[in-house]
Amino acid sequence: MEGFEDGSNCPSWIRQDSTQSPPQTSGNSDSTSAQSLSSSNGDAQCRTDKIVFKLFEKVPSELPPILRSQILGWLSSSPTDIESHIRPGCIILTVYLRLVESSWRELSENMSVYLDKLSSSSADNFWTSGLVFVMVRHQIAFMHNGQVMLDRPLAPNSHHYCKVLCISPVAAPYSATVNFRVEGFNLVSSSSRLICSIEGRCIFEEDTAIMADDAEDEDIEYLNFCCSLPDTRGRGFIEVEDSGFSNGFFPFIVAEQNVCSEVCELESTFKSSSLEQPDKDNAMNQALEFLHELGWLLHRVNIISKHDKVESPVPTFNLLRFRNLGIFAMEREWCAVTKMLLDLLFDGFVDAGLQSPKEVLLSENLVHSAVRGKSARMVRFLLTYKPNKNLKETAETYLFRPDARGPSAFTPLHIAAATNDAEDVLDALTDDPGLVGLNAWRNARDEIGFTPEDYARQRGNDAYINLVQKKIDRHLGKGHVVLGVPSSMCPGITDGVKAGDISLEICKAMPMTTTSASRCNICSRQAKMYPNSFARTFLYRPAMFTVMGVAVICVCVGILLHTLPKVYAAPNFRWELLERGAM
Repeated sequence: MEGFEDGSNCPSWIRQDSTQSPPQTSGNSDSTSAQSLSSSNGDAQCRTDKIVFKLFEKVPSELPPILRSQILGWLSSSPTDIESHIRPGCIILTVYLRLVESSWRELSENMSVYLDKLSSSSADNFWTSGLVFVMVRHQIAFMHNGQVMLDRPLAPNSHHYCKVLCISPVAAPYSATVNFRVEGFNLVSSSSRLICSIEGRCIFEEDTAIMADDAEDEDIEYLNFCCSLPDTRGRGFIEVEDSGFSNGFFPFIVAEQNVCSEVCELESTFKSSSLEQPDKDNAMNQALEFLHELGWLLHRVNIISKHDKVESPVPTFNLLRFRNLGIFAMEREWCAVTKMLLDLLFDGFVDAGLQSPKEVLLSENLVHSAVRGKSARMVRFLLTYKPNKNLKETAETYLFRPDARGPSAFTPLHIAAATNDAEDVLDALTDDPGLVGLNAWRNARDEIGFTPEDYARQRGNDAYINLVQKKIDRHLGKGHVVLGVPSSMCPGITDGVKAGDISLEICKAMPMTTTSASRCNICSRQAKMYPNSFARTFLYRPAMFTVMGVAVICVCVGILLHTLPKVYAAPNFRWELLERGAM
């Protein structure tokens, strides 16, 4: 401890002036904004961070079996999630926790109090013997034989303080060898190295390749880090270790290829924020927290899958946190991520309470939300999603329907019909596998009694009517012809109609059914029974009889009036003085 206090045996970034404020990290500690995923429901804001213990003069066999419960009991508020791993070189225990922000702040500001509590609550001498180094955020402490010898913040603006701005890729397929590109400050030094930790495993890369890249900030460094990933879903961290003390980290996801392709779209958000003030960039903060939350979900799935029978059953994932993950994915039209989340819900990894997974999803009105966001891609995915893939493809096997009733009995078709520039969305709604959307176009009614077609006509969306009508003619038979009539040609039709084109709908004869055709053949059958009868000509030909009668009368009148009349000279013309006959 004497050597540490005079600065001879510690990293240079600790020997700086401690009177200034602690440094700000970029994407791993204090970057979660107030508008985060965890706080969107009004709950207390939670954040993922880590605690690093370096245990000197200890061996792994001395770790107590109740170490996890000791750490959980040491904290004032229980974390919602915890993951840890140990590394060689004494024992370096890294514990990742998801805690309420106030708990992280209280822990880092009162390290001495918490370490005294840890020593006094320990039933054995594990924490009360030897030298222990503890690091929480920007605060470090040394404890020797149960006594806190040093508690101080990290030195700011040190040239030896490492931090990670972003990595690429942020998601990689399992069972693959991935070449990570790490971007950050002070990554290249004789005492620093990169570590890849995945679900309790640590992968070291001693020979890290330094990359030369054109960057606006000359202080930013780029490294290549190659490691092999396990054959299962999960979450990992790229950590930076300086002189044996790990301070910077960045999460990444291990999943299927299509899921990774969508999650990797977040890389542009991290890269655009790396040269700015990352702590104030809400987009980057939310993207980072999404990676953490998705990682905690996959970590929970792995624990439940690997430990079917444990002493204390592992609780399933929180429904509100799961809902926030779904909202984040749907807003970005990530169909593969959304499908993975829905499958995990139906597989029982999410705490749905007393509701079934189907009831939970139907109460969220996901198709309504996708239509409001004009996401035709997400609408098509939802309408074709089947929880049970073994069932035959019928309208009942699909979970989401275009005629699902939402608030005020509005269906997604009502919303699309009343929304401008939503032709692609309406096209997707009327392309569902069971043709439910086409049947509901004129039949689904809201509380007032209007159909989606009524809304489209009232809003002047004639293109919507034409689009659906063409599909009806193609799939359900031709029944109507819709003509667009310019409003200038019929100025009198203005009541209740929006300015623009007016639709004129003309009904055509529908194809006759078997019953109607049999009724019409009665006359033909009767006529065949009397082929030479007078009734066939006149009784069963009423139209011809009427035409012939009118023709005879016209001929007679024409003959009678064929000659010109003679008019005698008289002061007044009178009809009775007309003479008829041959000239």
